[in-house]
Amino acid sequence: MAELPKTIKAWIITRAGKPTDVLELKTNWPMPPSPKAGEVLVRVSYAALNPGDIKMMATIIPWKGKAIAGYDYAGEVIQLGSSAHTSAPGIRVGTIVAGTVPLSMLLTGYGTLVEYMILPIDQIVETPSGLSESVAAGIMGIAGQTAAAIVTAADLQQGDKVLVNGASGGVGSILIQALHGMGIQVMSVCSARNLDLVLRLGGGEALDYNAHESTYDYLSSISADPTRGQFDAIIDCVGDDTLFHRSPGYLKATSKFFSIEGGPVGHLTLKRLPVILGGTPRTFVNVFSKPSTASMNMVIGWVENGWIKELPVDSTFQMDDAIQAFEKLGTNRAVGKIFVKVK
Repeated sequence: MAELPKTIKAWIITRAGKPTDVLELKTNWPMPPSPKAGEVLVRVSYAALNPGDIKMMATIIPWKGKAIAGYDYAGEVIQLGSSAHTSAPGIRVGTIVAGTVPLSMLLTGYGTLVEYMILPIDQIVETPSGLSESVAAGIMGIAGQTAAAIVTAADLQQGDKVLVNGASGGVGSILIQALHGMGIQVMSVCSARNLDLVLRLGGGEALDYNAHESTYDYLSSISADPTRGQFDAIIDCVGDDTLFHRSPGYLKATSKFFSIEGGPVGHLTLKRLPVILGGTPRTFVNVFSKPSTASMNMVIGWVENGWIKELPVDSTFQMDDAIQAFEKLGTNRAVGKIFVKVK
């Protein structure tokens, strides 16, 4: 193996604020030390960006000092710490791995927009054969794991009818493929320019959210048709409060409304108010994806089953241009995932 560098590139969050104001590219960031027992050293090839990256930067930083930006990664195992062979025999030098930095590491300032990083071996998985590194960073990262958390929480049955709002985004584009593979009847909501994409991914009936004067009235009207009926679940990947408040018109009374926009404190939302206090008479469930090998392995299963056939790639930026990547992410107009090529 070639000699490792003494210093590396890393994008550092210097304080709370917008990416353009708080991110700084360090070209002399110290190389991580050799991995300890149960750890591996990974050379990062790609980082996949998420809306949560920007939310984290905008709040009070929970860690002391400076932090490395980014959640998701794909890369190559370069070194193994002692006992790594026995704790994860499938992982070896040269293995291509992907996923999300464990939550404990994120909260202490360890991110993925860095050329080399240390990871606990019990929190990494090998990418499925045939999956490119960039795509693996998106599918097995926050987007794919959030889709897995939704599927687990919703406990859907074959033949159920589900509405997915924001079907062309990072989570939505993976989720509709998984639901289609499970035999779920999907109705996807997206913009007109993404209708063909959503249909290609298995999004069932695709609805342009600008096609009707009121999307909510339209959903209520079609749900009143006895040949169609109301939805067994609604999954909101956008954060549309009105979609929830109007949901009695199109969501079964015993069914649930799932949202991914609340983050780790989403369970505190006022949308969960009891009906007697003025709340909507439907159950609101905030889904927060805590990175885990279990959720990564669920996504791998979808890939190996042939359910996940495509991950829409909005754009790929070079390491030095990561701020432009975050600016694109901040427009909320990305279709699929945005990547930064780190290696």
